[in-house]
Amino acid sequence: MRRKTVLICLDGLDPDYLETARTPTLDAIARAGFFTIGRAVLPSVTNVNNVSILTGSFPETHGIASNYWYDPVTGQGQFIETAEYLRAPTALERAAQAGLRTALLVTKEKLLRLLGRGATVAFSAERLPAEAIEAVGEPAGIYSSEIDYWQLRALHWVLRAYDPDLTYCSTTDYVMHRHGPGSAEAIRHIETLDALLGDLLAAFPEHQVLITADHGMRDKTVGLDLVALLGGYGIRAAFVSPIKDRYVVHHSNMGGAGYLYLAAGQVADAIELLRETAGIEAVYSREEAVDRFRLPADRIGDLFVLATTETVLVEPGSTGSTRASVRLRTHGGLHETRVPIWGYRAEASREQFAWNLDIVRLLDLPGSRESRAATPS
Repeated sequence: MRRKTVLICLDGLDPDYLETARTPTLDAIARAGFFTIGRAVLPSVTNVNNVSILTGSFPETHGIASNYWYDPVTGQGQFIETAEYLRAPTALERAAQAGLRTALLVTKEKLLRLLGRGATVAFSAERLPAEAIEAVGEPAGIYSSEIDYWQLRALHWVLRAYDPDLTYCSTTDYVMHRHGPGSAEAIRHIETLDALLGDLLAAFPEHQVLITADHGMRDKTVGLDLVALLGGYGIRAAFVSPIKDRYVVHHSNMGGAGYLYLAAGQVADAIELLRETAGIEAVYSREEAVDRFRLPADRIGDLFVLATTETVLVEPGSTGSTRASVRLRTHGGLHETRVPIWGYRAEASREQFAWNLDIVRLLDLPGSRESRAATPS
C-alpha cells in the first residue's frame, strides 16, 4: 500500500437503497474516485462475505461457507465465531507481519473473534474497552440504527488516536432487515451514514478509502421447509441454513440458501424432487457447488439449494408446514449478491473491482492473493 487505507463494509447495503436516499458524500467519492456494482459471495451471509472481503479470497481458500457449522457424523453443530475456522490469513495479519499498524472495528462480537487476528487495536460495539467509551460514549444496542452511527464515529477516533496503516470497519444490517428502500427510516439511516462518511473523508483526505457491502436484501413472503418437503416422499434429510446465527431478531434464521445432508442413495431423488418444487431456483450437488461457487467441499452439504427471490428456506418445523406465508426482509441467496463498491484514492481502477472481496485482493500487501475469476451466476 502506498497510502494509509480504510476498508468499510456497510452491512446489507443493497444498491436499491441508493436510489431513494440523498448521498452527497458517496456521490462525491464516485466522481473523485469510482463507483461500481459488484458481486457478493454465495451464500450471501455475514460470515462468508466479511471473511471473503478481509482475506481477499473465496470460501474454497478461507474455509468459511456459513455462519453455522454442522457435523453430519454426530448430527451436532455450532456457530462459526472464532478464528480457528479460518484457513487463510486476513489482510490485517498480512499487514501486521509486514510491520504495519492495523485496526478492526465491528459491531457484532462474533466478527471480532472471527477476524481479530493481526489487529493492533480491535473491538466490537457490543463489548468495548473503557478508552473507546470515554472517547466516543456508550453505543446503543445491537438492534438499533444508532449503533452504526457510533461505529463510524469510533472509526474516526481510532484513525486519529492510533493512526493505523490498515483499518477494517464493519457495520450491522439491522435497519435494512427492518425497512426497505423508500421508507422514511431507511432514507434517514442511509443519509446519516453518508454524512458521517463525509466527516471521515474531510478529516482524513489523504487516506485510500474502499467501501462495499457484504450482501443485499430482499422482501420475502414464502417460507419453505425442505426437511418436511423431502420427508413427505420418504427422504430423510438434515438442513443447515447458512444465515443461522445468534442475531435472530435480524432474520429469524431464514435465508435464501441452504445445505442439505442426505443418505448417499437418496441424493439423486432429492435433486429431482427439489428441481420441480415451486420456490426453488436451483439445486447443486456438492461437486457442482464447489466448482461453480468456489466453496470448500468438506464444509457444505450433499446439496446446495438456492431459493427464488420471494422465498426463504426455514429451520425444520419452525413454520408448522411445508410451505407457509412469511413477512420479512433477509438475504443469503442469489438475489442478494448485488453490492455497491466505491473507491477513493484507490490504487486500482474501477474495472478491476468485480467482487466485494476485490477491495482487499487488489491491495498491495505481502502474501498470496486470489487471481482466478469465479462464475458470478
